[in-house]
Amino acid sequence: MDFINPCLFSLGLLCSAGLSDTPVESGAQPAVVAERAAPAPAPAPTPAAVAKPRSASAVLANVQRFYDGTRDLRASFEQTYTNTVYGSRRTTSGTMLLKQPGMMVWDYDGSTDADFYVDRDSLWVVEHDTRQVLTSDASANGNIAGAMKFLFGGESLIKDFRVRLASSKLVTRYGQAEHTVIELKPRAASPDYKTMLLVVDDDSGRVDAFVVRNQDNSINHFKLSSATRNAGLADAQFSFVTPAGYVESHG
Repeated sequence: MDFINPCLFSLGLLCSAGLSDTPVESGAQPAVVAERAAPAPAPAPTPAAVAKPRSASAVLANVQRFYDGTRDLRASFEQTYTNTVYGSRRTTSGTMLLKQPGMMVWDYDGSTDADFYVDRDSLWVVEHDTRQVLTSDASANGNIAGAMKFLFGGESLIKDFRVRLASSKLVTRYGQAEHTVIELKPRAASPDYKTMLLVVDDDSGRVDAFVVRNQDNSINHFKLSSATRNAGLADAQFSFVTPAGYVESHG
């Protein structure tokens, strides 16, 4: 099944060109006008030019601040999984719920798509097509503990990843207006994924898309939308109970 292998989770969006691998310099002075030339009115700066963060590390710090201040979050998601070896692609959708500390639900719309529950240290994968539930230690799962770590904030974000601004090619493919795309690589090699892209809202630090490139070069590409933050989600929405008739096994 596509969503129980190491290709779990990642995301990306449509694009705006114009970003480079290096930060945009701020505070540039206008060119000096010759004394005899009539001064031309200066064009108004675009909002994007004013708002762009200064460096990849500053963007990542802004991400940390946003999620450190997030008690709970609800968003719709669209996931596209691409297998580059076979040239296949599958798109699914659903609802993501997040609550501190360490609770998360990925509830897929499809009746046969697996759902995911995380409650601090435990992970449940509900396989509806086989009517079984796989449980494991969330902290030992590379995708949960690594690729999804940004959703819970904390200093480990900066400590555990090397970060740089994404290349113009990746920005063109996954970027959004008024967002900055940063590329993260785990400092300790992960058996599951190589790199991750975060598409970060320049004003808030909210991640509106993320893309995970797995070790087999398959790609998970998520788009998040309609996000509602700190609305007081109840703990009961994160409580997992094995459905009647399902078999539970421990991994």
